[in-house]
Amino acid sequence: MDDASLVRDCLSGSEKACKALFDRYAPSMLAMCVRYSSSRPEAEDNLQEGFIKIFQNLEQWKSTGALGAWIRRVILNTCLTKIQTSQKEKLSIPDSEVPELLSEPEVISSLAYRDIIHLIDTMPLGYRTVFNLHMIDGHSYQEIAGMLQITESTCRSQVLRAKKFLANKITRANSNIKVEL
Repeated sequence: MDDASLVRDCLSGSEKACKALFDRYAPSMLAMCVRYSSSRPEAEDNLQEGFIKIFQNLEQWKSTGALGAWIRRVILNTCLTKIQTSQKEKLSIPDSEVPELLSEPEVISSLAYRDIIHLIDTMPLGYRTVFNLHMIDGHSYQEIAGMLQITESTCRSQVLRAKKFLANKITRANSNIKVEL
């Protein structure tokens, strides 16, 4: 079933269509939620809250655009709203807590993809948020600044700090790898 028909059926009250829409998009949206959450349960909560918003506002989707892109935007905004309202961690970290860049570019080649993802997951929430928005999702600094309600220069410095933090973690992880010859 194509997206337009699926949405039409959802809007007419079909529970089967709602389940089909959720099943179609939830796995990839959960992966995105995990990147913007502090834990798996928080990611699942964000996914659920996002889909509630999606089903409540489904009539706002314009069939001229891709449904997946609209859903992604709603879910991303849900995650970012949760981050902004969270009092546990702030989006910026003082310069004194930013490690010096210790990594050489070639050290990353010895790490597996899942190891790199794990290292990204260990970043403080503020670093991880801007890093994911810019480096993974491809948003511009200007877009990120608008989404997070910060200045563009703050956004740029946070991305730089995130890169330094990750490079330092990669260097440390690489030094713990035992190479057998």
